[in-house]
Amino acid sequence: MATATDKSMREIRWHGRGGQGTVTAAKMLASAAIIRGKHGQAMPEFGLERSGTPVKVSTRISDHIINTRAPVEHPEIVIITDPSLMFTIKDIIKSGTDENTVFIVNTNFPPDKVRKILDIPNNELWIVDASKIALEEFGRNIPNTAVLGAVAKATGIVDLDSLKQEITEAFEASSKLRALLPQNLKALERGYEEVYKAE
Repeated sequence: MATATDKSMREIRWHGRGGQGTVTAAKMLASAAIIRGKHGQAMPEFGLERSGTPVKVSTRISDHIINTRAPVEHPEIVIITDPSLMFTIKDIIKSGTDENTVFIVNTNFPPDKVRKILDIPNNELWIVDASKIALEEFGRNIPNTAVLGAVAKATGIVDLDSLKQEITEAFEASSKLRALLPQNLKALERGYEEVYKAE
C-alpha cells in the first residue's frame, strides 16, 4: 500500500484554467501509468472545471496501491498549464513546495522571467510553449496534450508510447473526438520534443 514513506510515490499538482483540459490531462497521466502496471489517481480539488476559472488537480502515481485521496500538499512536481496564474495565484501554486520541487510551465517567457515571477531561483524548471503548439496544431488554446508530452520528457514518470496509447484509446472511443486524434498526437510529440530544461 502507498503510505507517506512509499518511496515509489510520485505526487504532482496541476494548476490551470477550466476549459484548457487540465483535469483531462491529469487523468490521462494517471491512466498512462496504469497501462504500464503502476497505480494512479487524479482528483480535481476545486470542483467542476468551469471555463476560465482556476483549477487545481492532484495526481499520484505509485508502484503500490494508493489509499489516500487527500489533495497533494507537498508536490514533487508542479505543472502550470496557464501562465497567467503565475501572477494571480502565485501563493497557491507555491504552497507546500521547496527547493527540490520541479516546475513545468506552459509559457513563452524566458526562464529568468519565470524564476523571478515564481521566486524559484534554484528549482529545476522546464518550459514548453504548449499554447503555441495547440494553436498551430488545432487552432485553439487547449494545451493539455502538449503539456503531457512535456511532462513525459521532463520527469520520465510515464513514457511517450503509454501516453499515445491512452490518448488514442480515449479519442477513438468518442465519435466527437476521433477526428482530432492526429492533431493531438502531433501536439503530444511536439510537447515532448520542444520542452527544455532551464539553466
